[in-house]
Amino acid sequence: MRVNFRNLAGRPLERWVALLAAAHYDAGERVLIRTGSTERVKALDSALWIYDPGSFLPHGTSELGRVNEQPVFITDGEDNTNEATALIVTDQSVTPASDGFTSVDYVFDRTDPDAREAARQRWRNCKEAGYEPVYWEASAEGWRRAS
Repeated sequence: MRVNFRNLAGRPLERWVALLAAAHYDAGERVLIRTGSTERVKALDSALWIYDPGSFLPHGTSELGRVNEQPVFITDGEDNTNEATALIVTDQSVTPASDGFTSVDYVFDRTDPDAREAARQRWRNCKEAGYEPVYWEASAEGWRRAS
């Protein structure tokens, strides 16, 4: 499993998660975006509709129904309802150890002390579990691998 830590570095979460979800979708992956609240689900749902006026990213939430048919599903729940292989985690939400994911992206903002500390703990947990996490940072050019 690929594990990525994606630091927003003060940039807007909704825009960057939309770009990340689109990249996974374009690579042929089903995507689960796991958030920490119903409010974040709604914000990300709106963001995925408008992030790029020239494209369409098919997605849904439990409120919209037909959950298992959604190639990109946004939830504040814990189940992998749409059988995704790519998991995007925001808001320090719960993450199971497996669930059939081939990649996990933890999105956080280092300018938030609580989010930064949660990311550090997750990094340690990933290392202890035998994964080699990769650290990325949002920049004007897109996601940039950092050391």
